[in-house]
Amino acid sequence: MKFPALADPDRTRFCYLRMRRLKEAIKDARALEAVAGELQVAGATVSGVEARLDELRGAPGSFWHGVEPAEMFAATLLKARARAPEVVDGYFRPVAHLQELSKPLTEWLHLAGLNAQPGGVPRTGRANLIGHRGGGTLASPRTVGIEALDDPAEIAATLADRALDNTHAAYVACTPAAAAGFLWLAATRANRWDPEALQRGLQPSGRGLLIVEGDAIAQAILPKERKPEKALLQQLAVDLQSGRKA
Repeated sequence: MKFPALADPDRTRFCYLRMRRLKEAIKDARALEAVAGELQVAGATVSGVEARLDELRGAPGSFWHGVEPAEMFAATLLKARARAPEVVDGYFRPVAHLQELSKPLTEWLHLAGLNAQPGGVPRTGRANLIGHRGGGTLASPRTVGIEALDDPAEIAATLADRALDNTHAAYVACTPAAAAGFLWLAATRANRWDPEALQRGLQPSGRGLLIVEGDAIAQAILPKERKPEKALLQQLAVDLQSGRKA
């Protein structure tokens, strides 16, 4: 299976699975068996799976027409979760509870020089986690909103809301499993696989995408920087201060 020659194995993703992990999955007999079973390939061999992927992507009007084999393999691996849940979860890193995303995201905000606090504050949109600094001699005021999600349907709902919040930058944060699950949701509705469906959905609102894998955070899609009005920022600072006191 061919991969981009100069691509960073930890930044390049296929169905939101890092290329490094995807290469491991292709060599993993259990993962390969799950994918082969999903594709109805007799014998779990790389060559057999590759031949089936090429057949599917080459068929005019097919669900997979023109999709890269690496993307197809990763997507099919997620779909094969019922066959090998522990194997698939080991690669796509789902969480049992949304709260599990809070600690790594909070630490990520702290590393960015921001104070983290729960969302639900007026003027910060759909964010359920806020990073804020008041500004001073060496740093200007900054507020970042993060909406942590762990359900593909909830991701679809937030993409449908294109209202801009009053933060300098806004993110959707989720696991590779949730992001890949959204691609499957979108593809099922359109009856065609679209690797860019999530990125395209984020663009109108300017949100970025944070992928959470255990304690690691990756900026898969950068947000559009905004310049909120000064009066709004001042009121937001008051709201955030009130939230901390509450």
